[in-house]
Amino acid sequence: MVDYHELMRSLSVPRPNGSAAERETERALRDWLTGHGIRHTAQSFLLFPYFFECIGLWLILSRTLLAVAIWDRWGWVTLPIAVIGLLGGTLDVAFNLPLVTWPGARRRQNILIEFEPAHPQQEIILCAHYDSKTELLDHRQRTFFFKQFHFGIGLTVLLGLWGWFQQWSATSAWDAVVFWIGAALTLPMLFLAWGLGLHLSLGRLVEPSQGAVDNGAACAVLLGLAERLSAGQIPLTDKKVTLALFTGEEVNMQGSRAYVRNRDFPLPTAALNLEVMAQDGDFIYWGQDGNAFRLMPTVAWLNQTIAAAIEQVTGCAAQPGGPVNSDGFSFLRAGIPATTIGTRNTRLGVTGLHRPSDNLDRVVFERLPQTVQVLEAFLMQIHFRGGQHAG
Repeated sequence: MVDYHELMRSLSVPRPNGSAAERETERALRDWLTGHGIRHTAQSFLLFPYFFECIGLWLILSRTLLAVAIWDRWGWVTLPIAVIGLLGGTLDVAFNLPLVTWPGARRRQNILIEFEPAHPQQEIILCAHYDSKTELLDHRQRTFFFKQFHFGIGLTVLLGLWGWFQQWSATSAWDAVVFWIGAALTLPMLFLAWGLGLHLSLGRLVEPSQGAVDNGAACAVLLGLAERLSAGQIPLTDKKVTLALFTGEEVNMQGSRAYVRNRDFPLPTAALNLEVMAQDGDFIYWGQDGNAFRLMPTVAWLNQTIAAAIEQVTGCAAQPGGPVNSDGFSFLRAGIPATTIGTRNTRLGVTGLHRPSDNLDRVVFERLPQTVQVLEAFLMQIHFRGGQHAG
């Protein structure tokens, strides 16, 4: 039997990317697997642990420089300042190119547990992340800034072009009007840049999240499933089952991106990602996954299959949820059918994460083995449909 209380003591400690605690959590997970005789491997990749701190500082510095260029009438120079300011962060988030996020890079590891029958015809990947994160603002507060994301980009582009208007109007009667309009436009830009920038860069300095719900509980569930698979208590028939414990999810899904990028998928493959498990409310599945640049729909037949498994085990219907930013997106963007499931807190919903309120008190321990049963039912029910990924 799996001692979930023991597991959660290891998985309910702050473990931000790049920290000694993150490395210790990886060792604890691998020691647990070794102690239970479960074979596993590690996939090494280059992690940029201060990803969002670097982007936050870049936002503040680049937009402040752009404002100074407007206030000091630097003319056409404002345009390259704006363009370079936008490229920094955009390339990092959207294309995984570390233009401004490279400081502190180091090797880190995903933990992979594979169970393969003699003649597999398909592969099911079940995954979760073991890193944690703390943010300055709560989910509701930060949502304000993310909703202004495209407005902020448009404002930056406009101010980049505004220097040309200032240069053109320097000897005309419109000079003062153009200057003061430009100066006024810098104020909302600075508010958004400094607000979001401080939020992204100062999280490590405030009281930390334990990461019990996000995402220690999901890792505990996968270890419980690994124990049953290793003991032969779940028939695999024609399914290869891969359990993946990623790090780097809280810094733009770097671990799952590296996993998808660096392996082949010779079999038809689908992925089920676990987030914010073992709370006291309903199971949920998210209908969209992605980031500020792109949202993709999760796969309907996977949502239907996991919802059926949830209802079979719990007697309750799973509820749809709004957009999520998770490891499931790494699979979706690679063309691999994927979805993400989680649970609600009856008081907080899916908020209060990345904050001290994400602690061991939020974990309902009975939900951990129950979720293992849900995943067993999912593995028994899932069958592939036309148009699915094949390597």
